[in-house]
Amino acid sequence: MATRSNPKKQRRGKRPPQTRRNKRPPQQSEPMSDAEREALEVAEEILRQGRKDQPILAAGFKKFLKQLGIEGKPIGAKKLREQMLKRGFDPESNEFSKGIIEMREE
Repeated sequence: MATRSNPKKQRRGKRPPQTRRNKRPPQQSEPMSDAEREALEVAEEILRQGRKDQPILAAGFKKFLKQLGIEGKPIGAKKLREQMLKRGFDPESNEFSKGIIEMREE
C-alpha cells in the first residue's frame, strides 16, 4: 500500500551536500551586537591563521618525533596489546605502574 506524503510538511528543493567550506551559518533571529561581530571576526582570524600554520606545525612535530627516535605510523591500543602478548608480556603484571610509583616516591 502506498503512503501519502504529509501535506503539512514543507517541501524543499535539493540542497548541495554540506562541506566545511559551504556550511551555512545558523539562522539568527536577532542581529549581532558589535561585540559579537568583533568576537566572530577574531575567531575567524584565529582559524585562518591556524590553517595557514598547520603545515609548519606538522613539520615541527615530525622533526620532534624524529629527535625522540620515534619512527613509523602509530598503532592502536588493540594492535599494541596483541604485539605485546606475542612477545610474552604478561598483562597481569604491573611493571609499568611500579616504575610510575617509584618515580612519584622520589
